[in-house]
Amino acid sequence: MCFFYNNIRMYFKKLILLFLCCAALYNKADAQSQKATFFLQTDFDQLYLNDSVKISKCAIYLTNFKFYNQAQLVFEDTIKAHLVDLLDPNPIQFNIAANLVYNRVTFNIGVDSNTNVAGILTGDLDPRKGMYWAWQSGYINFKLEGILNTKVQQPFQYHIGGYAGKLNAIQTNTFEVYPNNKYTLSFNFMPMLQHCLAQKQFEIMSPQLKAVQLAKLLSENTTCTKVQNLSNE
Repeated sequence: MCFFYNNIRMYFKKLILLFLCCAALYNKADAQSQKATFFLQTDFDQLYLNDSVKISKCAIYLTNFKFYNQAQLVFEDTIKAHLVDLLDPNPIQFNIAANLVYNRVTFNIGVDSNTNVAGILTGDLDPRKGMYWAWQSGYINFKLEGILNTKVQQPFQYHIGGYAGKLNAIQTNTFEVYPNNKYTLSFNFMPMLQHCLAQKQFEIMSPQLKAVQLAKLLSENTTCTKVQNLSNE
């Protein structure tokens, strides 16, 4: 019996020692890394000022984050795609080795052609997330839905995507960023909305040249600004 209890005590001692070692290694690794943090926002507050537009849905794929030092790739996100609800976004954060220097980040708005033809995927690329049309059309890069309040309430739906040939709507953005800082990515939909509403175009639900045009408008009106006086803990 004593032998049995001695073995149990020895087992738990080894388990506790293993836990402490793992915790020490984790803390050491964390101390040797730097965090690159991106907060996400939109210009929806401006749209709400006069209640002329009500946004009910805005989801977007941000993919293929890469950090460069000049022309040299120094860090690449291991997560292929981030599906973000821009009505209630969480920051996107990367743990980068502390000794790496970078001055530029690139990422895509949308899903690239290789991913579109890769078959059924999981995680944020799971078709059950509601951002996938069919294998012929692929993923929806971003959705914007709402109601225009004029004399009558006019619903609008823009499901923007497409990956083949001239209908490839993916957009790549590049911004100057530096270690040990936090940044805000702002996605400004107002120019895109104004363009559509001026033409009385209230629905786009498939890959087409107009979708490519709207994707470019959103990309051109996406900005990245440094967050001032905020430590990167």
